[in-house]
Amino acid sequence: MNIGTKFRARVAKNVFGGDGISRVAGVVVFTPGVIAGEDFIGEVTHVNKDYVRAKVVEITKPSPERILPECSGSGRCPGCVYGHMSHSFEQVQKLNQLRDFLKPLGVSADQVQGSGLESAPESFYRNKIRLTMRKAGGEAQLGYVFPDGKMYELAQCRLASANINCKLRELLADPGFIPSMHDRMTITLRESADGVSCWRNNASKRMGMLHEKVLGKTFVVPAEGFFQVNNHGMSVLVNLLQDALRDLECQCFIDAYAGSGLFGSVAAAAGVKVIRGVESDVLAAEAAQQNYRNFGAESVEFYSGDAAVLLPELLNNAPENSVVVFDPPRGGMEGRAIRTVVGSRIRNVIYISCHPATLVRDLGRLQQGGFKIISARMIHMFPRSSHFETFVQMTR
Repeated sequence: MNIGTKFRARVAKNVFGGDGISRVAGVVVFTPGVIAGEDFIGEVTHVNKDYVRAKVVEITKPSPERILPECSGSGRCPGCVYGHMSHSFEQVQKLNQLRDFLKPLGVSADQVQGSGLESAPESFYRNKIRLTMRKAGGEAQLGYVFPDGKMYELAQCRLASANINCKLRELLADPGFIPSMHDRMTITLRESADGVSCWRNNASKRMGMLHEKVLGKTFVVPAEGFFQVNNHGMSVLVNLLQDALRDLECQCFIDAYAGSGLFGSVAAAAGVKVIRGVESDVLAAEAAQQNYRNFGAESVEFYSGDAAVLLPELLNNAPENSVVVFDPPRGGMEGRAIRTVVGSRIRNVIYISCHPATLVRDLGRLQQGGFKIISARMIHMFPRSSHFETFVQMTR
């Protein structure tokens, strides 16, 4: 197959990233904008050694799950790759994708389930968005920048909360707003329990801490600090963690890659008295320690720095009924961090991730160290986007 070749195909399934996968004359074809089960006519746009990419020319047999996108950016904006698909079928595809990722590790389909799917919001769920200003030739555009550098201009975002959209409309209605923005300047809109905050480029340290509500308690987080962008999804994560800690009768909780200490705070609220944490960001580390104590921890041991370097100190003399939670950046855990866990007395690990490829890599390494996967839960944290959150429980 060459660039420009047209073909007919049926979509076998939607793979991670949202593309439909088909086979044409033995060649694997990836096509965006199609749905599992559909028949379509496509045209090859890119040729690689092991596969080709294509675009849709015509949907000849639409899926009953196909809908009219509610956002004009659907299919063009990275956050809305599933805008043409029913919300329930999107969840099915993502759950199947997670099962496909974990199958090579010997995890059965029954061990991989969804959590909180029925009540997951479809739109207006994000508590944070970041937009970029582009100015050229006397014209100004504010919107999302795509991976290829193209801009999608917008006056509202169906993924952002209603309050963020309201604030965005206020900004755009201000005649002085656009002239005050420079080319490539970013503006962040962040909703918390304090209301909607906004700042240009990076937040000033003078902004201090934002406040959230977690389990009915006040949770502090730096303005630029990481916090789950979907409050419903965050609640699902919290409930899963609470249930796991109760079942494991956890006495010492180790919060690796702690951020502002969400998971350690949940553990403290669940009655775990000893909380150990590590975080490299200074402001987040400060917030985490404050949160741990506010949520009821009696003993807090905190280390500021690289988790991979400091993990041996966190795990040193940890009792066997300790639980360690890993929620690393998308790049996953460093090899030495995994080797430290494998060489420790720790028996129970919970791994939380929004990046399936590095998740599977790290789970495989932990399996080699004697851990086995008990269960995995897909959390619909990012509706309409290609991503999802995963909560994996392991033991040995």
